[in-house]
Amino acid sequence: MSNEDWRERAERIERTIAFIIEQQAQAEVRAAQADERSREADERWKQADERWKKTDERWASTEGGIRALLAIAEIHEREIVELREAGRATDERLNALMNVVETQISERRNGKNQD
Repeated sequence: MSNEDWRERAERIERTIAFIIEQQAQAEVRAAQADERSREADERWKQADERWKKTDERWASTEGGIRALLAIAEIHEREIVELREAGRATDERLNALMNVVETQISERRNGKNQD
């Protein structure tokens, strides 16, 4: 082999080595970028988990509030039924009293109860 052949061969080897080194550098950059994207994704998942946790806590609080309001509404409904029944009883007593008063007034007008 001549010196020129050796030189060409050495240049090819150098170009090949340079190409391999460049490819390795690009691969390392891509790996670093992938690692960064993975860290960012992990952080987003962590944040999403925190948001879901807070959402679950708010839902539990909301659910508790709704249950409390429902209990209050049921109490009010029972109270309204009791008031309605008490009102009916009062109406009946009032009607009886009015009948007695009307009878007394009618009897006095008719002169039946003159003492």
